[in-house]
Amino acid sequence: MNDPVAAAFAPFESPVSREMVSGNASTAQSASAVELGRRIKRLRIDRGLTLKDLEARGGISATHVSEIERGKASPTVGALGRIALALGVRPALLVPAPELPAAHVVRAAERESTTLRRGPLQVAPLAGPIQGARLAVHRLTLAPGEGAALEHRHEGEEWLTVLAGTVEVRFGEERHALGAGDALHFRAHRPHAYVNTGRIAAVLVSASLPRLTH
Repeated sequence: MNDPVAAAFAPFESPVSREMVSGNASTAQSASAVELGRRIKRLRIDRGLTLKDLEARGGISATHVSEIERGKASPTVGALGRIALALGVRPALLVPAPELPAAHVVRAAERESTTLRRGPLQVAPLAGPIQGARLAVHRLTLAPGEGAALEHRHEGEEWLTVLAGTVEVRFGEERHALGAGDALHFRAHRPHAYVNTGRIAAVLVSASLPRLTH
């Protein structure tokens, strides 16, 4: 999705370990380094390429590539990009996908550090990364007297409920006024925005399916 405001709803995505890619692999990440090396070697052999071929195509030392393939070295971001270029693939294809748990707890004490602030709106993720996750859940806090916040649209559907205050959800000229305890379920392909119509902060919980990503 290319919606510029989608980042405000970005869930806890589990990025590939930056430590491994940046060359700061720890003992706990050694298995990932070995798997990365195996993947690079498999792709190279499948394409009928030698280590010297990768050196010529990507400008990276054949000796260094050999060390990476054997899990003895972790590539920097630049090196990974050159290897991907030589293999004709996207860098993301080389990196093993992270193993996600079947359950994830988001502690109340941790929400402050993950809360995004966009003008009158605060967005706190309530759903963490789990295996095969398709649902995103966020706590939204709208300051009073600030007008419409986060006009956006996306595929799928959205559900929200108001925990405190009063809110108006707008779809162009169509308006839905909600108070504490009210809920709204809608198809989210139309542009929509949230407005705090009261004098105190409004708090909502919003769930989106599928998950909203960058």
